Amino acid sequence: METLTPLSPSKRIDLVDALRGFAIFGILMVNMPAFFKPAVEVIMLASIGNGNLDILAHSFIYFFFAGKFFVLFSLLFGFGFYIFLHKDGEPTKDAVKTFRKRIFWLLVIGLLHTLLLWEGDILIYYALFGFLLILFRKSSFRKITIWMIIFLLIPMVVVGLISLAPTMLASNPEALAGIEEGNREQLAATQDLVQRAYQVYSTGSYGQIIGMNWEQWVFMLPGILFFYPTCMVMFLIGLIIGRKGLFANYQQHIPLFRKVFWVSLPVGILLNLILLLSVAKSLPGTLDVWAFVGRTSGIFGGIVMMCTYVSGFILLYNAGKFNKLFSGFSAVGRMALTNYISHSLIALFLFKSVGLGLFGRLEVWQGIILALLIFGLQISFSKWWLSKYRFGPLEWLWRTLTYGKIHALKAKVSSGSVV
Repeated sequence: METLTPLSPSKRIDLVDALRGFAIFGILMVNMPAFFKPAVEVIMLASIGNGNLDILAHSFIYFFFAGKFFVLFSLLFGFGFYIFLHKDGEPTKDAVKTFRKRIFWLLVIGLLHTLLLWEGDILIYYALFGFLLILFRKSSFRKITIWMIIFLLIPMVVVGLISLAPTMLASNPEALAGIEEGNREQLAATQDLVQRAYQVYSTGSYGQIIGMNWEQWVFMLPGILFFYPTCMVMFLIGLIIGRKGLFANYQQHIPLFRKVFWVSLPVGILLNLILLLSVAKSLPGTLDVWAFVGRTSGIFGGIVMMCTYVSGFILLYNAGKFNKLFSGFSAVGRMALTNYISHSLIALFLFKSVGLGLFGRLEVWQGIILALLIFGLQISFSKWWLSKYRFGPLEWLWRTLTYGKIHALKAKVSSGSVV
């Protein structure tokens, strides 16, 4: 059996680390409202807000952030899968086995994150779809494309059927009445859970907080399972990008990235304006035609605008613009797992009753400012940590669990450089 080891810092692609840090920033911005409000409320009772400042803040997040950064993070996960299997040449059975161990431990970390810190975790779904991604490691471009279309259609078909059911059953009063009653019951259950979550997170013990985290996660699970196939689409796109060398050899593809930027920009703007309109028109907690329009425009608008962000990011990176900012993104990206989990840890301290108890007391615009402050601190911390250590603390733990041995954490300094 060959000996497999983590990718050394010298072999990392700085552009990809910077993109990963950029994705962490966007994810923090989107998640922030769900840190000081119940995730069930933010996700299942989504609204455009009340009052000019609140509407402006919600619109800012929906237009620039929502649906753009988890797909970027997913794309980078798929790209990372390709790099992991090919870092020592052609993929082997041992490499695949090690990747399975890697995402098994990611699943464990995700479950612990959900229970102990925050109910809005995404790592569980990344791990579950990661097992599925393994099946595509040798698939042809044609097969991958077909499956991307299938995964992309799943959430739209499901939401479309549910949203259009009242219209399709208009001639059947009995069936229509049953659907409407079911919707009312679902809305009532959601509102009840939201009220109890406010109470528990504001005044409850840590044990009660853990119980509420789990209750919310289970409550959201059916809907989320239909939403996250989009992650699989992005995993597969990331796999293709790895095969084509678009990130590893990005300088050779600058004309392509420039074309992607100018094509995706107007389309992304249009789709996200439609998203804003649909969120404003749809009643919170209901699945109507506007909800279907919102879901569709959100999925496509998120992917298209993500393409705008990535291509623009690469063009600026290649031009040597904002190097200091990119180095900050890169440091955060090298410690992506640590920084992602630390968002929830900071939120637990700031908002829940076991900490400062600010749950439900912030407005969305205040959350935006707080997210900027937290990310600025994470840049400073990540740079300091990586000046002394090879991996972030959770990255080191993840690698140790994956490879079954303790890797050196402290960085070695040689000829004035950290390796």
